Amino acid sequence: MCGRYSLSQTLVEIAARFKAKTGPKGDDGKPLWDWTPHYNIAPGSVVPVIAWDGLRSRKIVPMRWGLHPHWKKAPPEGRPMFNARVETAAEKPSFRTPFKRRRALIPATGWYEWEGVEKPKTPYYIYEDTETDSGSHVTAFAGLWDQWQVDEGISLLSCTILTTHAVGGIKHLHHRMPVRLPKSCWDAWLNWDALPEKILESKLTGSDLAFHEVSRAVNSGRAEGENLILPELNVL
Repeated sequence: MCGRYSLSQTLVEIAARFKAKTGPKGDDGKPLWDWTPHYNIAPGSVVPVIAWDGLRSRKIVPMRWGLHPHWKKAPPEGRPMFNARVETAAEKPSFRTPFKRRRALIPATGWYEWEGVEKPKTPYYIYEDTETDSGSHVTAFAGLWDQWQVDEGISLLSCTILTTHAVGGIKHLHHRMPVRLPKSCWDAWLNWDALPEKILESKLTGSDLAFHEVSRAVNSGRAEGENLILPELNVL
């Protein structure tokens, strides 16, 4: 499961990391939609998503986190479908068309899980334990997206994160984890002509992951700030 995650880079940094276009720009030369670092992204948020455009180039597109199928007659309501099990995505009515034709990369720098049975549960921050020049490593969650027609000429773009069985040191925190794809598979995953099942054979394991306990302040969906991902003992 992945119900909260962080993305601590700017739109410019994300575009550089994924070699992706940022979309239309205004008269001032800046993108019409922007992104600043967020450390507590919850379902229903509008987030940066990497997808192919009509020219098979990577493009950053703002999408609602919580997939709303194109065939639905009613607008979104209730709990967003923010996760999809990779084992059944090809069969489920809500996900099977996106699984075949509308795949995406969802940038993230880490995610949260809560350990325990009784409340209050203990929150943990999980991230790739990889050294980078910038100090934070952006990973790519495997995602699906869809387009729902709001009105003539107006569409709602939405996405979901694929999850798989948790492995490695984090499996005691939660039995599911996001599917992460290596850089070598990014274009293949976005390619609607490619077979997704074959690409998923190369998904990353949990061997490169680290985690630490964080403050229970993250329990609030309204909480924000870099302090949320710090080890609990370092939170003032």
